Amino acid sequence: MVNDARGFPAFPAGARRRARFARSWWGNAWITAIEDAALDGNQMKIGRKYAYGGQVGPITVSRGRIAATVYGSDRTPHTTSVHIAQLTDTEWARLLDWVAAKAGYIAALLDKEMPHDLTAAEVPLLPQMTDLEPDCDCDGWELPCRHAAALSYQVAWLIDEDPFVLLLIRGRGEADLLDELHLRSGPPSSMLRYLVTDAAARAQALLDGIPPPELTERQDTVRWAATYPALTQQLTDATGHDLTHAVRAWTHGGAAGLEVLDTTWRPGKTDLAHAAAALSGPDLPELTQTRNHWTAGTAQLRLGKDGRWYPYRLRDGEWRPAGPPETDPATALLGL
Repeated sequence: MVNDARGFPAFPAGARRRARFARSWWGNAWITAIEDAALDGNQMKIGRKYAYGGQVGPITVSRGRIAATVYGSDRTPHTTSVHIAQLTDTEWARLLDWVAAKAGYIAALLDKEMPHDLTAAEVPLLPQMTDLEPDCDCDGWELPCRHAAALSYQVAWLIDEDPFVLLLIRGRGEADLLDELHLRSGPPSSMLRYLVTDAAARAQALLDGIPPPELTERQDTVRWAATYPALTQQLTDATGHDLTHAVRAWTHGGAAGLEVLDTTWRPGKTDLAHAAAALSGPDLPELTQTRNHWTAGTAQLRLGKDGRWYPYRLRDGEWRPAGPPETDPATALLGL
């Protein structure tokens, strides 16, 4: 079995003070679950005080177990753990099917949020009384003792920050969950974070009043490769095409830059007249014009339909994008 245990540094004294012990609904639901399962409310009150007082050492969370050294009122250390029943394979399958079928759920989890209606999957994510088994080397006989209570309270803070901690406690680590979600929902788990990041960026653009452009499949593929270089090889393998020059063209000029790489067109008389005037200076080389390409040796300018001039350089028998476009062709040429 994969060792996906996670370690967390100790919380200092007074780390959290608020009306509600936890911040999130799932963190507070964890608190409610452990308090409802407790047989001695007084031990829970003392445990809460210990948690606020920073008397819990570094916490280890693994499948079905939380553990830490907890210090008593006299600073005596106690080895403390709580075993939590793990969900069955059937329960995990039901939960994962539910998450995969709901748009935005995977993105929410990756953004460290837990959708509130996840409880509708009818899977007991939060433990019941019979699911909890405290273990401590103190002399207390209560269930839980104050040390196990303190540990459980601080785990609520960990769950607050990352709901995957709760899912690990119930039996599955983050990597395994993402892999299983991939089998149900399509995109490789390695791409999920990029999908979330890209969706967030496009949503922000909409909020800023910038509608996303309508892109062809090739344009969107190149956009992905240019925006997320770690995916370039994966996208190259998927398309069967070398994306090196396309990525460079997109980086310099976006969709217009890619169009200049991929296609040629015939400029009108006005464009040709402007080009002739701009490229007739005494310090400029003589250029040969073919459609929207002006070439001198290993240097080339390409006029885009956006009116900008894109510099290219001949290397190893290939014309390659050589820099960002310019509105003035002479400036673009001098850069070569």
